[in-house]
Amino acid sequence: MRAEATIERRPSGNPNIDELDALIDELIAVIDDENALLASGMPASLAATTGRKSNLAAGIEASLKAIGAAGPVTEAERAYLDKRVGLVQRLAQENLSRLAGAIGASRRRIAAVVAAVRDDGLSAAPVYGRTGSRSSGGSKSPASLLPDRLA
Repeated sequence: MRAEATIERRPSGNPNIDELDALIDELIAVIDDENALLASGMPASLAATTGRKSNLAAGIEASLKAIGAAGPVTEAERAYLDKRVGLVQRLAQENLSRLAGAIGASRRRIAAVVAAVRDDGLSAAPVYGRTGSRSSGGSKSPASLLPDRLA
């Protein structure tokens, strides 16, 4: 379900609110798409959406400032804006939660790969004896770096 469908359309034809509404709709779409990808198990490395979300957030901030500078808004406009901004905040919080989960999953995947490589490397690595020569049996005593006469 698209989140934008839960809020009715704006109550007036204020051009500043029109611009803000379009930016909010676009940000909601980006967040919804990213949340769907994250919910499906996609890794958190979605740098393209991060930049787009930042640009849209900056645009929303500028629009809110323009609305404030243009003078007072009606009660209906204020209530509508409060609902829209509240919706974006809820979606952003959900997005943050999903991103944190995806980052944690990515870290666990990386740790598992590193552990597997480390374990594979240890089992396949040749064992060197005290004299520095390879031993095929894999002596249980640790190899010494001291010359044989001192070891």
